[in-house]
Amino acid sequence: MSRLIIFPGQGAQYGGMAKDLYEQNDKARAVLDEIFSYVDFDLKEIMFSEDDARLNDTKYTQPALFAHSLAVLAATGLKGDYLLGHSLGELPALVHAGVVTLKDGVRLVTTRGELMSRADSGAMAAVIGMGFKDLEEACISASDGKTKVVPANINAPDQVVVSGDKEAVDRFKELAKERGARRIIPLKVSGAFHSHLMEPARQEFKEFTEQITFQDAGIPVIQNVSAKAETEAGVIKHQFVEQITHPVRFVECVETAAELGVTEAIEVGPKKVQSGLVRKNTKEIATSNIDTFEQAEVFLNE
Repeated sequence: MSRLIIFPGQGAQYGGMAKDLYEQNDKARAVLDEIFSYVDFDLKEIMFSEDDARLNDTKYTQPALFAHSLAVLAATGLKGDYLLGHSLGELPALVHAGVVTLKDGVRLVTTRGELMSRADSGAMAAVIGMGFKDLEEACISASDGKTKVVPANINAPDQVVVSGDKEAVDRFKELAKERGARRIIPLKVSGAFHSHLMEPARQEFKEFTEQITFQDAGIPVIQNVSAKAETEAGVIKHQFVEQITHPVRFVECVETAAELGVTEAIEVGPKKVQSGLVRKNTKEIATSNIDTFEQAEVFLNE
């Protein structure tokens, strides 16, 4: 029996996130105060306010999610046998695994968020109820020599997010409707994440990571790029950089976890999107989530 800790990605943020943990748990407060001390903007205000519009700006969203997940871990002392983060969620996983220090993790998350927020062209859309093979073929058909659309987040067999040039995404939507997609939901995002349009951000991020020391992981991290449990520092570093332009292979990551003997997955951080996706992908792994102080207390008292 093994436990998987899951870290959510962008889209799970909400006003007031982690405020109750900060106010009611000394360990969560300590790690949050340390994170807040490393940034040159008021992340505390952005997270704890009920209606701060900055929370949905990628350059602030990513540090907020990072901070919330690590606050939950500090409050609970939760331990896992494997770690899995969805996109941005891979970074707090790397901190928890000892791959990078908390201070360097903050440097990485603020830089990643800033670079990705600048890549403000393109579009993304969630596709519900369409087989992956049909979706891939529709992406190819909708792409041409100048514009392209690709699978970006492969979240479940019938739930995939596509990303790319707006014109190609628009063509894809029409083709997907014709080919039986149940729903197509345009996403309100600042850029076309996990696509070729993120290449300038990937290049700059790669250069920035040369300043950061990566260590071997103390806990294996199932990475988005390979969908394999990785521990070697060089591999982890390379794949974390490449993730910016590569798809999140969440379906395969969950399959890997099941193959490794994982029987329990606990999502740490805002909401419970990823634990819901795990249930869509397998019946072999029991899921739960810890977002609030109250949920942390329940976990501690079990």
